[in-house]
Amino acid sequence: MQEIEESIKNRQVLMVCYKGLPRIIEAHIVGANSAGKEFVRGYQVGGTSCTEEVGWKLLDMKKIQAVTVIQDQHFAKPRQGYVKNDPVITTIYAQV
Repeated sequence: MQEIEESIKNRQVLMVCYKGLPRIIEAHIVGANSAGKEFVRGYQVGGTSCTEEVGWKLLDMKKIQAVTVIQDQHFAKPRQGYVKNDPVITTIYAQV
């Protein structure tokens, strides 16, 4: 979790293993919903997905098996469509 929070603060790109598939994401917000379930919302820029390969994703933290910060890869600003104070994530740990 700490790696994800730091990557958001530093706008670093992440590689996550989610449901056994590698994804490259720009994490924008991490936190919990009203039931206490933890999520990260990010923009997937590469890797593999069960649905569309690129675009906005809401990832269940329990289904993330590994997180790696991709050194020297940053994103300059939030992606189009980003909603600050995400309505799904009611308790925010970090956000851009």
